Amino acid sequence: MRRSMVYAGSIVAVFLLVLVPASRARSTQPAVRQDRRAGLRDSLLALDRRWGQAYVHRDSAFVAGFVADDWRGWFDDHAEDKSSVMAAVSDPPQILEDIVDQATVRVFGQTAVIQARERNRVPDASGGHWETRHITDVFLHRPEGWVVVASHDSRIPNP
Repeated sequence: MRRSMVYAGSIVAVFLLVLVPASRARSTQPAVRQDRRAGLRDSLLALDRRWGQAYVHRDSAFVAGFVADDWRGWFDDHAEDKSSVMAAVSDPPQILEDIVDQATVRVFGQTAVIQARERNRVPDASGGHWETRHITDVFLHRPEGWVVVASHDSRIPNP
């Protein structure tokens, strides 16, 4: 009887020493993964916002590297490709301010989708007015980093 109690006690000790710490280590892994995912989502949103700011500040170098060569964009009344985007960012500023908010960022491995509201203040005779759109941007992770490969913008009433 005493021998079986010693044996049972040994099993409990092994369980506590080996299995409990291992389960704690596993329980921290999802938190680390979630932190990494949140960091990636924040980085992708920062890239999307920087793209909008590139039109304000005429940052054609950023746009050239960020917009994929095979990028396509669809808007209410026309479609664009990379050459039209490069021309727009190189022209005199047509956007005075750009704000991307109310964003949802989803990452699916090497693909990501951002859906957001984008507000642009554009010049007019009185100094400028706001245009608001719902946007969807699709990103791919390529050897050179994250690039945008497709976009869709739909104009909506201003808030």
